[in-house]
Amino acid sequence: MRPLKQIDCFKVNMKFWKFLAIWPSSNINPYYRYYQIFFTAFILLNNVLATVNFIFIPRQLDMFIDEMIFYFMELAVTSKFFTFLFMHGKIVKILNMLESDMFQPKTENGLKIIDKAKTFNVRYFKIVASVSAVAHLTHVIPPILLHFILHAKLDLPVSSFSFLSEDTIQKLIYPLYEFQVLYMHSQVLFNITIDTFIIGVIIYAIAQLDILDDNLRRVADKKPKVTQANDFIHRMEKDDSIAKLNDSIVHYDVLGQFCDLVQDVFSIILFVQFSVASCIICVVLFRFTLPAPWQYFIFLGSYMFIMIIQILVPSWFGTRIQDKSQLLSQAVYDCDWTAETHYFKSSLRLFVERANKPLSITAGKMFPLSLTTFTSVINSSYSFFTLLRHMQSRQN
Repeated sequence: MRPLKQIDCFKVNMKFWKFLAIWPSSNINPYYRYYQIFFTAFILLNNVLATVNFIFIPRQLDMFIDEMIFYFMELAVTSKFFTFLFMHGKIVKILNMLESDMFQPKTENGLKIIDKAKTFNVRYFKIVASVSAVAHLTHVIPPILLHFILHAKLDLPVSSFSFLSEDTIQKLIYPLYEFQVLYMHSQVLFNITIDTFIIGVIIYAIAQLDILDDNLRRVADKKPKVTQANDFIHRMEKDDSIAKLNDSIVHYDVLGQFCDLVQDVFSIILFVQFSVASCIICVVLFRFTLPAPWQYFIFLGSYMFIMIIQILVPSWFGTRIQDKSQLLSQAVYDCDWTAETHYFKSSLRLFVERANKPLSITAGKMFPLSLTTFTSVINSSYSFFTLLRHMQSRQN
């Protein structure tokens, strides 16, 4: 069986992690520490400027909504940045577990399952990167083109910086515009590389459940006997069945530890992301009801689509983990367990009892990743949207 390098599908993620100063390794160049300090200051500076901006922003609903859309995203990106900064040891442990012998497929069917998971992770990264690039470029490029071609007024793309006077902003419009575009570009890279990595490790957890399911169905399969009367061969077959069942039990325990580790590292990120996505979907829906240039509506549409995907995909695969782990207790009964020893049946009952509690990943230790959670988030977003519309109609 050829060895698999499962983390190969995260090569592009890792290259960008180095650029974004969140490379999860303790063996790095000392000068890289200064780069991390610089990037940390860059992130915190943008958060401070965005927060101060709310104090000076004019009390206009459309301007306030525009600022809120990006401010929520800044909170999500900040949580991702500091999670990778302070949890780098556990992230390295996740990568090492994926490369461990326990997670290496031992059958041709297992090899196909892992190859399929790797292919999906690469394809998913390309899709998310493409959609995110469209949303980013349609927001920052058209204003520049209109400014130079039609001499239209150039507004800052992320924050209005209302604490500065209009004259100061116009004098510094190009460096300020470039500064915000660079920060917005870093936000896009953070979201792409970290979100696809989280989904990638969840996909690998699902793949391990599929491998475990297949192994349990074959745990009592016998090799062709030389002779039926050979008691020694018969006893060896029984011992082999018990060994394979014990290996499956250990595999399930390690997989549970893997899911717990993923939850421990990304729990805060997922909680912030679900909370922020709910707020962003609400304010974007409300922003659609206000006048804006056509290119801004394209940006809003793609931006809301990304927000929905960011919570739908982990919810979907979180549900898949729960469903597949529950099915393990049924899969084990598909083997020929009736002819096995008492010790085998006792171990089988023990595994079924443990598998009756499905594996799951929770966000903020409050709600599990599931389609039920996704539905609740969407319902909450729409409820807040209707509340804002009602308040607006009363003011008019």
